[in-house]
Amino acid sequence: MKLYHKGYKMKVSIDVKGLDEIENKLKYISNKAHDTAPLMAELAHHLYDVAFNSLRDETSPDGISWNPLKASTKKAKKKHKDSILYENGDLRDTLTFESSKDSAQIGLNATKGGYPYPVVHQFGSSDGKIVARPFMPIHNDGTLYSDTKDELQEIVEDYMKEESLLK
Repeated sequence: MKLYHKGYKMKVSIDVKGLDEIENKLKYISNKAHDTAPLMAELAHHLYDVAFNSLRDETSPDGISWNPLKASTKKAKKKHKDSILYENGDLRDTLTFESSKDSAQIGLNATKGGYPYPVVHQFGSSDGKIVARPFMPIHNDGTLYSDTKDELQEIVEDYMKEESLLK
């Protein structure tokens, strides 16, 4: 999975760790199946749904509510004063997914004056002034949230069953 920005100043790529079982099944599938594009599209769409739902519901991908906005932040916002990580829709509206026969990814194309605010909101600022409000299904160490990992595993296994590829 990659978190990316197609701007001029920033490209962030996050490698997800701990997916050995899923990767091994995908390699097996790619050796046995001719067209894995539908599977990759389904995986990408699922990752998109996880991130979109987190942004909409103001929760982490595992359902934990984000920290509320500070009074000073609410006061500074011009509109949507009670909405967390939403003012003009730049973050949510630029969430995209892409897939090919070999990959599934989600990404964002949102910055503010060249500042990579999606990354800062995902992981928090290094000075602690901005708390993490994770919406992408990855932890700081690059591992997937366990629920998301299990859901991706289930999608791959269902695909293998449908294609009669399950060992």
